[in-house]
Amino acid sequence: MKSLRLQRLLDPEGKGLMGCLAALVLLGVGIYLGITLGPIYYSNYNFESEIKTEVSRAGSHLFDDETIIKDVIDLGKRNEIRVERKDIKIDRFAGQMHINVKYSVPVDFIFMQKNMTFRVTASSFVGSL
Repeated sequence: MKSLRLQRLLDPEGKGLMGCLAALVLLGVGIYLGITLGPIYYSNYNFESEIKTEVSRAGSHLFDDETIIKDVIDLGKRNEIRVERKDIKIDRFAGQMHINVKYSVPVDFIFMQKNMTFRVTASSFVGSL
């Protein structure tokens, strides 16, 4: 009788109670991570897309570095990303403009807090007058 109960709990094919509980726990952890990390990755994706658009616009209109930095900070605010002036690096050489933005987002998990670091790079040709 006891071996039958034990067999129900620990079925080697995963059909027992323990296998079901393990699957539910893994599903719950996956859903929690998706809810926690999904918006962060979505914001980064939008921010990266808007940075690439901004770089091509800045290259064709010959914007100065201060205007570009202000626009990048505004794009970060729009996407709920804290970007500071020191996080933005602009290089111009050989008729091209390169923008590198490195920022981190704090993520609060149940048991710990971790900073996720993102790096966005974009480049464009600089127009001439």
